[in-house]
Amino acid sequence: MPAAFLLGLPSTETVPEFAWLTQSKTIPKLHTNSIVFIGLRDVDPGEKKILKENGITAFGMHEVDKYGIGEVVERALDAVNPHRDRPIHLTFDVDALDPSVAPSTGTPVRGGLTFREGHYICEAIAETGLLAALDLVVSLPFFFDVSSLKCFVSLQEVNPSLNDEFDAQQTVSVGCSLVRSALGRSSSDKREQSYSDSIAGETLL
Repeated sequence: MPAAFLLGLPSTETVPEFAWLTQSKTIPKLHTNSIVFIGLRDVDPGEKKILKENGITAFGMHEVDKYGIGEVVERALDAVNPHRDRPIHLTFDVDALDPSVAPSTGTPVRGGLTFREGHYICEAIAETGLLAALDLVVSLPFFFDVSSLKCFVSLQEVNPSLNDEFDAQQTVSVGCSLVRSALGRSSSDKREQSYSDSIAGETLL
């Protein structure tokens, strides 16, 4: 939704609370050729229409399965930053990950990115040296003690129905690991072993 307002998509201009986005001449607008989505699934017809009509580049899980996450990331960068000379803002919603990896999400849908695929995206962005901003969206139940976090995570979604403390801790652990990877620390680093095989059922390479 925030991206829709920044893009100035039709119907967003009629929302009074966001009128300042269209009225201001100093706030930079987001252009459709500057945004790309990776790992989409469970996309409704209206969303597909918006992507197609506005020429927004998007790679679904079908493309990730077909080409591999490495190729998808390269194609994504080619689409929005072909010369690798523009700063990158990475927005990572943990909903993109498979629920087996990050179960405490607002909209868990099977068939998402694996632990390694999610981390590869962050690592690849870090390797460009162009990361200028990063935000990570996670969903946490009300009982979760945010003071226990060992990294700064943007807590933009709080879902009271997510009442499993173990799932919440697992999701936050993955989120912090993603942030560290985006900042240049590989998930293969031995210091990242807090995310155990017993939690995700996956091997850290």
